[in-house]
Formats: sequence, structure tokens, C-alpha cells
Amino acid sequence: MATPFKLKRSAVTGKRPGLDDMQIGELAINFYDGHLFAERDTQGVGIGTTVALLTPWIENYGGGSINYNGIVTATSYHGNQVIGTPAGGFKSGAFTISNSDHTKDSINELNFILGKLVPTAPDTFNTASVSLTGTAGNGRLCQGFTPINNTGGSAPSAGTQYTRNTDSTITTNYLNDYGPGDNGTVTGFVNAVGVGTTTLTTGTDNATTGAIQINDNKDASESTRNSGITSQFYQVYDVRLVNAVSPDGYNKAYLTHGSATTGEVFWYEDPSTVSAPVISFSGVTVPSSPTVAYSSGIAHYTQAAANTFTYVLTVTNASGDMYTQNTFLSSDGQGNAFQNSGSKSYTNFAGGTNPPARNYGVGTGVTCLISSVPRNIHATVTSNHFTRYDASTPYGSHNNQRISYSTNLNIMGTSATTSQVDEDNILVSSLGTGSGNAIRVNAGATGDTPTPISTTFNSSATPAVYEAIVRGGTLRHDVTNYTSGYLPVGLNLSSGRSGTQYFQILITRAAVSQMDIVVTGSYAGCFVCLPENSTWTTGLSNTNGWADMFDAYSGAGNPNNADNGCAFGTVMSGGSGTFTCVFGEESSSNGNNKILVRFKLTSGQSISSLSFTA
Repeated sequence: MATPFKLKRSAVTGKRPGLDDMQIGELAINFYDGHLFAERDTQGVGIGTTVALLTPWIENYGGGSINYNGIVTATSYHGNQVIGTPAGGFKSGAFTISNSDHTKDSINELNFILGKLVPTAPDTFNTASVSLTGTAGNGRLCQGFTPINNTGGSAPSAGTQYTRNTDSTITTNYLNDYGPGDNGTVTGFVNAVGVGTTTLTTGTDNATTGAIQINDNKDASESTRNSGITSQFYQVYDVRLVNAVSPDGYNKAYLTHGSATTGEVFWYEDPSTVSAPVISFSGVTVPSSPTVAYSSGIAHYTQAAANTFTYVLTVTNASGDMYTQNTFLSSDGQGNAFQNSGSKSYTNFAGGTNPPARNYGVGTGVTCLISSVPRNIHATVTSNHFTRYDASTPYGSHNNQRISYSTNLNIMGTSATTSQVDEDNILVSSLGTGSGNAIRVNAGATGDTPTPISTTFNSSATPAVYEAIVRGGTLRHDVTNYTSGYLPVGLNLSSGRSGTQYFQILITRAAVSQMDIVVTGSYAGCFVCLPENSTWTTGLSNTNGWADMFDAYSGAGNPNNADNGCAFGTVMSGGSGTFTCVFGEESSSNGNNKILVRFKLTSGQSISSLSFTA
């Protein structure tokens, strides 16, 4: 049956019924205040039975508005709440407000204005680049095996360069001054495994948790990444992975903070136990049918393919899981005797490939044939003949290795030289008229002043015992046995040649009345003759026409029997320098343009360069 309602009433302002004044089902109305009351029966659950005000508002006279006393709570409000007029009226400010404006619109405007005053938040580390520190450098993966791939993504490929690690832990660089530094969770990952987590608070959270290390957690106003942030709005922090476990094989690492994720860093944890490479050499194989040129009867190697020297270079421990680069053996350049034999890649070695196979040359060394062609030089090479090599892998290096070779090599390059002594090409510069350089001619006989001759010197024939030797670009008093300790095998000059030796030169130039002799080295005498000038030879009959550069010119007339000096200014004394020779009143033109110069050498003396100039 329906419950009947009973109505009680009052016209006293502020009058509110108590529990004793009402029963369940009764209503009480205060006609003065316009309030309606009822008794709430809670059935003893929670709070006790009470009298509830059913109309907690007061309607203004006329019905234009209602007023609430106390706090009004609502889940949402969908109407347009009017601001009204504040006590004291509206004040001027960031924007104009009227009493008819709605609160939601004004709040939105305030938020827009305040948003302009709030500084931009610091950067997050989303997509920030991560790098590793303290690794073992870089390496490229060898071929012929399947590396462990821990990343869950694309597998590493042979020949590709990766960061190499060897101690089973990794540490990254710090990511500096990122935000937010006062909230959210920072997590580090190696592959798909979390290696450390830290939840940031409004405090200072500098700490290491697992492999996550937070440092320099501070107010964002101190940030160097985002300058100009007002204090007490945000915080920033530094973060890195430290000593995170690194499993063997191909790996990656990254960090997250909320929705922000850093870039990924990849590396290869190399489990190889290979030692550093070691270079060794076989003996040298000399050319069996060399191409030679002669100087003073001494055979010299030329710059020709037929003169190629070879040897075998062996390397152990040429790779492990990784290698450094295809150019495995690096050349340091040419040797003293031979051209640069060039750097070598793995394909230059027996069975080698680019990239090399895993553990190539481990246990048993791998070999490479080195071929060396003589340089374009004029020299006798006594040491450091060949190219020097460096072998490098991620596991170490063996550097500055050159095959040991003690045999002296006589080499005559294809290019003529005037900076050294070349018996077929002795420099004559700006002297008289005519062309062509000076050449060696036969000395004719022993003694300082024999009868002058200018017959052709045979460079390939055995020289007379009184002839000095030009070997490797140097004129020398020579008693060497070239049948032993020298290549190419040559003459034995050790017998009967201990006495004075001579080197005679023919200059063919007209209109020469004086000249400079430019010499570097040591010698015992120097004599000059105009062999086909009768006036000259007659005046010097006692010396068969030879004037002496070790004696000063008298200053008048021609050198003669009484005074055969021809040195003007500085007199030769057997050392280096530039010395002027004068012919007195004579000229080379009066003797068929022929000038002879004769050098005297005794034991141990040699001349490394010689020329004649105006």
C-alpha cells in the first residue's frame, strides 16, 4: 500500500525541525524561509537518522536568481555561470571582465594568458643520441660464421663496422640536462631487458639504481641545454647506463622516460681470444737474369722489372671474430733500395678474402709474396733496402717490420743525374759557348801530369789500376772486391790498386778563359789542361800542359813552367767548395774547345758531386 505523507509547517524564520518533531513519511515546510524538510532513515548503516533540508537554496524575490549558503559540490556544470559583479567593482588587468561574462570563458582566458608567462618545459631525451664509452674501438665482422644477434632486429653483416666491446659490461655517455626531472620513471634497456629503473620526484634523486645512474638533478633554471628557464617551474637531470651487462654477440641499448625514448646504440661484444698479429719473413730471392748497367766497369741494377727481388711475408693471427679493414698490411713507403711494394689486402694472401674468414691465420700463418723493383736512384745501398710494413687487427698490431738484408746493392737509375757523379753526364752550366755536359775520358797513365789524352772511357770494361771508380753516384778511390757482399756480382778491385787513382774529364766548350769548379768531397789534387792549345802546352812543357789548382795563379800571363798555378782566389786544398780556374791569356777556343780536368784520389778519398760553371 502507498505510504501517506503528513505535512507539518512553521512560519518562524530559521526554524528547522528536529528528529523528535518528525516521523518517517512526514514533510515539514517553513513558509517564511521557503524550505522543505524530511527525515532520512539510514537503517542504521553509516551515519544515524537525520533531518535533511530538501531545498538548500534561497530564491531571491521575483525569482530572478537563487543563492546557496556553504559549499556546493557537483560532478560537472553544463550551464553558463555568470560571474556577476564583485564587491568593489571590476579592476583593470590582463583582460576586461563584465558581470555578464561566463566563468568558463574567463577561466579559459586566464589560462591562455598564464600560459604565455609559464616558461617552455625543458627538452625530453626523445630520439637523443646515445654512445658508448670505454669500449675497445671498432671492428668489422668477419665472414664464414653466424654472429649471435641479441637485438631482436636485423642481424649484423660481414664487412660492416661496429663498435667493439670486450669486458662484458657497457657504459654510455651522459645525457645532460633533460626533463622532466621531477616526475616519471626512467628505465634503461640492453636489448629487451630492463637493466635499471628510477622514479623521479620533486626532490633530488641523484643515485644509481641497477645500471641507471641519475646525476645533477636540479632546477631547470640551471640547465645549459635549455637556457633562460625561470626557476621553480621544472627540474632537469643527467642520466646514463653504467656497467650494464653486455652478453656476447650483437647488442643494443636505449633508455625510456614516459613516452620519450632515446636513440639506440649498437655494438658487438667480441668473445675472441686471438692475440695480436705477428709478421715474419722468408729469405730474399734475387733476380736470376738481371738487367744491369755499368759504371767504371762495376755492374749496377737498373730500374727494370727483370731486377725484381722477392720474399715471402707471413702473418699469424690475421683475424678473430673481427678485423680492422681490408687493407690488412700497410706499407710505410719505399725502402732505401726498392720502390714501395704497396699495401696488401687480405686477398693478397694465400686463400684470403675480403672480408676475411673468422680466425684467419690463427694457428698457422698466412703468406703473401712481396715483389720489389729497384728505385730510380744512383746509389750503393747498405741498409733498409725494402719497404717496411705494419699489420693491424682489433686484437693488436705489429708495426715497423722490415725484412733484414745485409747485402750491398749497386743501383743505377734510368734517369741521368747531375747532382751526383755520373761519368757520362757531368754538369756544365752557363760556361762559354756550345752545349752538352762533360764526360769521363781515359786517364791515360798513372802520375799527376802524364801526357794528356781524351780517348773515350769504356764504362763496361775493367778499368786500369790507376783509374778511380764511379760507383752508385760517387767517385772514389776503390779497392773493393765486388765478387762478394755486393749485388750484382762484379769485379774484384782489391788487387794492385792501392796506389793513387785518377779521374779525367773532358769539357767541350768555346770561348772559355776561366771557370768555376764546384766539388763536394775529398781529393789529393786537381789539374787543368788545354790539350790542343800549343801555346798552353809549350809554356807548361815540364808538366805536359797541366796547370795546378792547388797553386795560385801568378796574376799575369799564362800558367807556365816557372809558376803553373791556375787557381784564382781560393786555392784548392782537397776539400769541398767552389774554386775558380783561370787560363791566363788563353781561351779554350784556341785549342779546339777542349778542356781537361784531372782529379787525384788516394786511399779513403771520394767525391759525391762535381760540376763546372761560369
